[in-house]
Amino acid sequence: MGVKTLPEDCSRLELNSPGGEEEHKVKTQVPQWKTVFTAVVVLVAVIIIASLENDQKKERAGVVIATTALLWCTEAMPLMITALMPAILFPFAGVLDTKEVSAVYWNYISMLMLGTFLMAESVEACGLHRRIALAILSLLGRSEALLMMGSILVAWKLSMFMSNTATTAMMLPIIGAIIDSLRSIQRDIDKKNGDIKMKEVQTNGSVAEALPEEEEGAVEEADLPQFVWFCKGLILSIPYGASMGGIATLTGTPPNLVFKQNFEKFYANGPTVDFGKWMAFCYPISFLLVVVGWHVLVLMYARSSYVDMIFTIFRKIGNLVSPGTFPSEESDDQKKWRQVNSEIKKKYRALGPLRFPEIVLFCLVIVLVILWLLRDPAGMEGWSIAHGKSMVDGFTHHTPLHPYLKDAWIAILVGILLFNIPKENPLEGTFLWRSPPGKKFKRSEKLLTMDVVMKKTPWDVLVLLGGGYAIAEGCEKSGLSQWLGDSFGFLNGQNNVLVALVICLMVACLTEVASNTASTTLLMPVLAPMAKTLNVNPLFLMISGTVSASLAFCLPSATGPNALVFTFKEIRVIDMLRTGVIMNVLSVLVVVLGVSTWTLPILGIDNNVFIASWET
Repeated sequence: MGVKTLPEDCSRLELNSPGGEEEHKVKTQVPQWKTVFTAVVVLVAVIIIASLENDQKKERAGVVIATTALLWCTEAMPLMITALMPAILFPFAGVLDTKEVSAVYWNYISMLMLGTFLMAESVEACGLHRRIALAILSLLGRSEALLMMGSILVAWKLSMFMSNTATTAMMLPIIGAIIDSLRSIQRDIDKKNGDIKMKEVQTNGSVAEALPEEEEGAVEEADLPQFVWFCKGLILSIPYGASMGGIATLTGTPPNLVFKQNFEKFYANGPTVDFGKWMAFCYPISFLLVVVGWHVLVLMYARSSYVDMIFTIFRKIGNLVSPGTFPSEESDDQKKWRQVNSEIKKKYRALGPLRFPEIVLFCLVIVLVILWLLRDPAGMEGWSIAHGKSMVDGFTHHTPLHPYLKDAWIAILVGILLFNIPKENPLEGTFLWRSPPGKKFKRSEKLLTMDVVMKKTPWDVLVLLGGGYAIAEGCEKSGLSQWLGDSFGFLNGQNNVLVALVICLMVACLTEVASNTASTTLLMPVLAPMAKTLNVNPLFLMISGTVSASLAFCLPSATGPNALVFTFKEIRVIDMLRTGVIMNVLSVLVVVLGVSTWTLPILGIDNNVFIASWET
């Protein structure tokens, strides 16, 4: 009996084969449709821009932003190419000149991302990420729901004290290794189960029903749709958790510091909002956001695992109340994960002890995190406060270094070290740098090489994020952001909860097309004096707007963590948009709940205090 094998590339079909011509037409019409759609969208945008008056600058900027967002959502062009549309359309629309728009495509955040990319690439090259992934899996790899819980909690906790972008860049290689390990383990289990079934079939004397090895191997290469669907949720849990964690602390994300700066400027005699007070009222908001976010992700991407977990919890509670009432029966999913966990532990033990490059990189990661955490912590003097002698006044003038040494500086410094530290222990088998008898020293490869950098660095993500910066710059220079802030005036005389709800929704929408830092920088000077007009406490408006600026879950350009996840082939814009809309709505409700209930009492402020009593 002949074995039917699959072609290596199913997309290359012969036109003279039955149905081949029809299949060829279907596959070639898709890119043609996208090309036509892109041409139509851009042409309509150009016509609208040309028809607007010279003084309608913000309207022209709005057309450019809407065009870019539409092309991003439909993925009519590659995301990186779409990110270059502002560089073309803003100069054409007279919003930004070519020099201005080009300059914002690479900035401080881009340098921070590049530094974290270098660290992530070296960790991946030596296999340390796989060891960490298997260690996490051995603890939490008992169900899809628990694994997703662990990933979102780790990202949430780290981003309280680290940059959200840096946290995501460090976590994604680990998540990638977890996915690869799960895929490998799942295929090993399927193969074992297939071998058992093959033996059973052979025992029954029905060998013809067994799958041929070649065909079984061909099917084995494709991931099951359920597995791909779960991977989407697992990957999205990292940027979402990082964005939620930044809300919890005053230094967790730049918008929080923008709020503090503007509040102290407009209300010098107002209450002090320090690190402790901010954490007291924002930590509960952040924690509730993580709980809501995990439930959204697990119900969308791992519903059956969530249901099994709930039933298991109720069964254990029932047995505690009345022992033996609910006999424990393992579901098929629980049996699978028990087998998966056993395989995980075997693979982890097979890695053996830590190797030299793994030890060095683990130490460098710890150093990197410590330098980030202790650079300029709130409430204490960080290492960057150290003074250095400048060349002014004959080396006698001391200048604090903390305004100059930012997170990107640390990331690039560690990144440069990776190109100079050897991958193998140079002292192994030597004494006082003398080579062992009968051996000669040889040039050792470094922890990171340019070949790895050029192949592994996701340059398209950097361009994608640059497109978001260009949009933010266009919003500011055209006056569109100011117009959006002024449009809040219709809230005068409305209920405070309704005011907070509208502001949170509008800021959450604005931060999808502009960076969260730009959004808060532009809106805080608007919301602070608006409080007088609306006769409400300014903290009520300013905190609502600040926290909502971090609720960017829909578009890849909205924030650095969102852009980073598109290094995974499993993630598409429609996935982030579908999940992000639900996340945005529920997150806004959580923020409104927080600012309407416990926020002001924690600060010791009566919401009815009239604003005019504060010196401005």
